[in-house]
Amino acid sequence: MKSIVIFYSLDGHTKFVAELLAQELTADLVELELVKPFPMKGFKKYFWCGKSSVFREKPALKTKIPNLQEYDLIVIGTPVWAGNCASPINTLLSIMSNEQKLQGKKVGIVVTNGGGTIKRCVKQIKEALQNNEFLEPLHFVNPSKEDKDEIIKKIREWVQAVN
Repeated sequence: MKSIVIFYSLDGHTKFVAELLAQELTADLVELELVKPFPMKGFKKYFWCGKSSVFREKPALKTKIPNLQEYDLIVIGTPVWAGNCASPINTLLSIMSNEQKLQGKKVGIVVTNGGGTIKRCVKQIKEALQNNEFLEPLHFVNPSKEDKDEIIKKIREWVQAVN
């Protein structure tokens, strides 16, 4: 099964998990980069990231999205911002649903956050990519290198269920 993991990560938590997952799946890995990156610290970081998420903005991507029709499994990785997916994921979902008209694919969702619910974020992805088969979401709260063994174990269990 040809697989790809596409993710956005501001602080590195989602990137850490996405890299481990791609390794376990032997998948291609694509990190979404923005034309105009978000602030990385302080009040501006939380304000701009939260605002862009709440208003479902679609920031311009520097990253070129490959032809996803070539893949059997597409995994989307995102942090949760203000209860929603990170806004670069909105741009990705628009490309997947409008430009590539993705249908009939297995779709995995990897979500990282500091705690709380991921329901709105998962719903956002499912609504944008109807007519696809969704796998059980993978959720990690504050993933870090100190928890690497535990994270890998959870990823391996998920991968086995997928196969």
